[in-house]
Amino acid sequence: MPQHWRVIVLLSLVTGVAYLVRADVAVAQERMVPAVGLTMIGMGAITAWGFQLAYALFQVPAGMFGERFGARRALALALVGCSVASFLTSAVPRQGAVLVLVSTRVLLGIAQAAVFPVAAMAVMIYVPVTERVRATAIYIAAASLGAAAAPLLMAPTMEKLGWRAVFVLSGVIASVTALAWVTLMPPRPPQPEGPAVQARRDALSELRVLVRSIPLLRLSIAYLLHSAVWFVFVFWFFRYLTEGRGFTILASGLWGSLPSIAACVLAPLIGVAADRIGRRIGAPRARRRVAMACLFSAAGFVTAGAVLPSAMLAILALSLSSGCVNGAEAPFFTTATAIGEESPGAAAGMLNLMGNLGGVLSIWLVPRMSAAWGWNGTLVFWSGACVVAALLWLTVDVDAV
Repeated sequence: MPQHWRVIVLLSLVTGVAYLVRADVAVAQERMVPAVGLTMIGMGAITAWGFQLAYALFQVPAGMFGERFGARRALALALVGCSVASFLTSAVPRQGAVLVLVSTRVLLGIAQAAVFPVAAMAVMIYVPVTERVRATAIYIAAASLGAAAAPLLMAPTMEKLGWRAVFVLSGVIASVTALAWVTLMPPRPPQPEGPAVQARRDALSELRVLVRSIPLLRLSIAYLLHSAVWFVFVFWFFRYLTEGRGFTILASGLWGSLPSIAACVLAPLIGVAADRIGRRIGAPRARRRVAMACLFSAAGFVTAGAVLPSAMLAILALSLSSGCVNGAEAPFFTTATAIGEESPGAAAGMLNLMGNLGGVLSIWLVPRMSAAWGWNGTLVFWSGACVVAALLWLTVDVDAV
């Protein structure tokens, strides 16, 4: 196996495990919350202000850390942090549970913040430019698979051994993955002539350069809108099926998995297509064209999902939209690291920070929109967000990348 493909496989393992560990609380909280004397509302607040806030705020610092110490050390430390957070959560006491859970969620958020910025940096350093979009798409798809695997693995564990065993299992998996990563990951780029990372640049100077980068700012705003649409599928698709289409809970659980499946299948295929187009017209232009095509297609499918009278056809259209939205992820990240070539980890962190802000915006807006406009009006609004995100790509001078 070529060395850069070994890196891609290892990055996919890391992102898959990271998302599995991130999703374990969604399973365990059904038993954990009453056991430690909390409520679901309280647990939601702990997740939002503990994990999600720390995850967003540490995107750029984590990317800078990766630049200075390398992907091998940075992601190993991230996995160790995930493991420690999981083990500590498994031991949460009833007395003082809130303080312990907030602390462990913050630790998990800080650890996980390194995953995507450092992975994007590693792709830029280790993977040839003609294969970077597919490489990024593969590890992004692996993250979705990890999240999907969490309930399949964790629910039976909780049934047999209790909710604490869920976090113990997560900690063990993260520890084993950290060992595999450190053992198998090349310690340095195999191609010395590849793009240099400015490891000794002053952090404030580096941040100042990124903030002043107009192309990165425009790309990040487009990614904010893109991620806001993606979070509609992640957080609200189940509710759309029950409220908007009248599905039962069980049926919603079954059909609600289709957008994630479509995202996992289509993202790598779109990545391969982008790299092939890039060989003909150049990688920067190919990324823009593919991202815009994905976003325009997503807008069309979302609109179709809103207006189609058939529930099954609407689910199919929205699932294809989810796949297209996820297919645009890799062009976003590879373009961000190309724009911030001297600080690829921090540039990817800046992009993902904006994406998380879009997710928070989406989570807050959707229930209010659906109550005021209904689900059809809500979906049409987010279809428009896809169109705006696509058009913003035209303001990014990819020829200068």
